[in-house]
Amino acid sequence: MYVLFKGTLSNFLVSLNDYKTRKSKLIQKYPQGSFIWGFNQSSKLLKNQARAFLYLTKSGSLLKGGIVLEGEIIDIAELSEKYWPEGEWKYYVALKIIHIPKSVLSTTDTTKWKIIDLDKLKEIGVKILPGTQKIDDKIGKTIERLLGEIDAN
Repeated sequence: MYVLFKGTLSNFLVSLNDYKTRKSKLIQKYPQGSFIWGFNQSSKLLKNQARAFLYLTKSGSLLKGGIVLEGEIIDIAELSEKYWPEGEWKYYVALKIIHIPKSVLSTTDTTKWKIIDLDKLKEIGVKILPGTQKIDDKIGKTIERLLGEIDAN
């Protein structure tokens, strides 16, 4: 099963920094290679071992919008304190990272990121909807393949 989370660039950069540095108490609860992401509504879609993609929304001229990572859900829990700068998030998932493009890991210059952008997602049949959404298994496998191809080229 595949799910798609959405979020902002500024919140992603906080989680990405914590993924790399492991400074927060929250990330330290999880094994190396874990990534924290927040959401607000409990959902039957979210189960441990489900595959999750993270779509970042357009951020002015900094980011067109697109999928920046794939992970496997290893925990779902309530958030006890503020973690991200934007929004109030009641829950979080801990993801075991499967793939983050090397360009995303190597620079904060988002204009150099190689990600699966909105145009490509539309082309393969993904419509970005509000909230956490389920992704068809066939489309999920296509997104996985495309993520893998980003660093292969």
